[in-house]
Amino acid sequence: MDDNQAVSADLSTIEMQSELLLLRNKLHAAEEKIMQLELALLQSRDFSIGASAELGEMRVTYFALAEKLKDANIHIKSHLAHIKRLEEALGESGRASAFHTARSAELDRVYNSASWRIGRFIMIPIRILRKISS
Repeated sequence: MDDNQAVSADLSTIEMQSELLLLRNKLHAAEEKIMQLELALLQSRDFSIGASAELGEMRVTYFALAEKLKDANIHIKSHLAHIKRLEEALGESGRASAFHTARSAELDRVYNSASWRIGRFIMIPIRILRKISS
């Protein structure tokens, strides 16, 4: 009987040791899994911090571009108004030029008329006297 109890005690010790070894392996695997999960958590935290920083930079860039676009629109409106004023001035200049051309043509007809030339010829002595007296 003593032999059976010794064998069964040895068997139960061996079973306990194998079960302990199995539990240690499971614990080691669980600890590795926890370390992997912690690493993944840290990586996702770093990624979210980086994404947040990128978003902040994009917002700054967006607002800077929006301000530049606003300034460009104001600049374009100013240029369009200036072009409109120049076109109006050019139209007015054309009308004034047409008026002056018509007046010039009328004066040319007057200066080339016979009555103008005769009057000028008759008035020569008076013009000479005026020049001398002044």
